[in-house]
Amino acid sequence: MRGLRALEVAEERVLAGRVAGLLYLVGGATVSLLLLVPGTDTSDWPLVLVLATAATIWGLLCFFVIPWRRVHPLLSHLSSGLGLPLTAAAMAATGGADSPARFYLLFIVFYCSYFYPPREALPHLVGCVVVLLLPLTYDANAVDQGLLGETLVLVPSFFVLGGLIMGGKRIMLELARRDALTGLVNRRAFGQRLDESLRRRRRTDSFGLVLCDLDEFKEVNTRHGHPEGDRVLCEAAMALRAAVRDGDLVARLGGDEFAIVAAATDDAGMVALAERVREELRDANQRLGLDDCELSASFGWAMFPKDAESSEGLVALADLALRNSKESGARVAATA
Repeated sequence: MRGLRALEVAEERVLAGRVAGLLYLVGGATVSLLLLVPGTDTSDWPLVLVLATAATIWGLLCFFVIPWRRVHPLLSHLSSGLGLPLTAAAMAATGGADSPARFYLLFIVFYCSYFYPPREALPHLVGCVVVLLLPLTYDANAVDQGLLGETLVLVPSFFVLGGLIMGGKRIMLELARRDALTGLVNRRAFGQRLDESLRRRRRTDSFGLVLCDLDEFKEVNTRHGHPEGDRVLCEAAMALRAAVRDGDLVARLGGDEFAIVAAATDDAGMVALAERVREELRDANQRLGLDDCELSASFGWAMFPKDAESSEGLVALADLALRNSKESGARVAATA
């Protein structure tokens, strides 16, 4: 599970690096084309070409050369930070307060808001505001050209846009971590949450991992069809939610497999949890009204740190206990 999380982080870094490369390539090409646009100040065209060349070279390095999976995350911040002086120089070379190059700041707002957490994105957004106001220091016509009014509109826009991007990404990630049928946490998010629980806890903390399989679930699908099978899964999910305490985590791992991370408990607490789930499943049976099928489940669990101290070890031991319970017909089993 930790390997899956590491893979996701590596993929995010690769995506961030390639997006940075694309933005720099677009910036290098368009700032060169500005020299051909009527009304653009071209008196500093050599500087513009130097900036375009620098942006293009860095863009090619980001897109094709830099091994983003292995480099330190600080390089990504240096890459986005480089956009600030390049944009400031492009603005100064192509009209100052009235330069179209100021809109390159939107590249930085988008990039940092999407790929960085708020605390890391904030300095870059503040840097965008500083760059936007820099013409006040060298362009005598900046105020007359409406820079202050433009800043009054753009600065809130930067932060609103950044907030919407951050919030939208958070919502998409949350939806991607939920099982579409039951609304429970899915297998991928369960692995991440379990790893996070292990990192936060001390060796003196104790919690249990429960794996749960519905008994004879295939018979429900065979006799009543998949719509009824889906209804059974939803009722089982509701039963698990009702049985756990605040702070416990319930997940659907796939098919009729579920998992619970029970915080601050012991073996007696795990037995009590299994009994609560059984009671809730009996209530679910009444709601389902399937006379020829009885909703029940088998359980297996392992305890941290008594049985294992890694997510892989806990899952393996809980799975072994679950298989033992199903084979013995006991329906409830802990690690030996």
